[in-house]
Amino acid sequence: MSNIIKPMIFNIKDLEIKAKNGDKLSHYILGRSYDSEENGAEQNFEMAMYWYEKGRKLGDPCCTYGVGACYYLGDGVKQDKEKAKQIHIDNYKPLLELIDKEKQNPRKQSFSKFCLGAYYYFGFGEIEKDERKSFELIYDCAMQGHLPAIYDLGANFYYNGVGTKKDLRLSKYYLKMAADAGLPRAKVKFEQYKNIYENEIEK
Repeated sequence: MSNIIKPMIFNIKDLEIKAKNGDKLSHYILGRSYDSEENGAEQNFEMAMYWYEKGRKLGDPCCTYGVGACYYLGDGVKQDKEKAKQIHIDNYKPLLELIDKEKQNPRKQSFSKFCLGAYYYFGFGEIEKDERKSFELIYDCAMQGHLPAIYDLGANFYYNGVGTKKDLRLSKYYLKMAADAGLPRAKVKFEQYKNIYENEIEK
C-alpha cells in the first residue's frame, strides 16, 4: 500500500476562473464536482451538464464523456441511452488520443484515463464490459491522486472483488483515504462499511 498518494482537491472558484480562460480540464472537473459532490460543491446535475456541455463545445473528450454519462444515467437531462451510446462511440477515438497526448503528465492524464475506465466498467459505446481492464485503469488513476478513483478502489473494486481479488484491508485503506480527503460519499460509505471492516478484518 502506497503512502505517497496525494489526493487532488480543487477550489471551485479557481476552476471557474481557469474555465472562463478556456482551460478544458477545468470544465470537466467543474462538471464532475457538481455531478458527484466533489471539491466542496453541492450536487447539481443541471450545473454539471452546463460545464460538461461548455467543455464539449471546446472539443474536450472528458467533457463529452460526461455529457454521454449524464444521458446514460438521466442526470440533469431526460435519460436517453441511445443518444448516450452514440456520444460515447463518437468520443472513443478522441479520448484515446487525449490519453496518448497526456502521457508525459500522468496526474493530468488520470482524468482522461478515468473516463476510459468507465467505458470498460459500464460497457459504454461499443466497448465490451471488462471489469479487469476497468480496475487496472482506475487503479492507475488512483495512484496519481485522482480522488474519485481512490474512492472507487475502496468502495467498490476491492470491497466487492470487481476486476481484482476482494481485499477488505485495501478497501478500508483507500476508502479511508478518500474520506480523510473530504469526499462526502466516501465518509458515508466508510460509516456504512465500518462494522464489516471491524468484524471481518483480523485485528
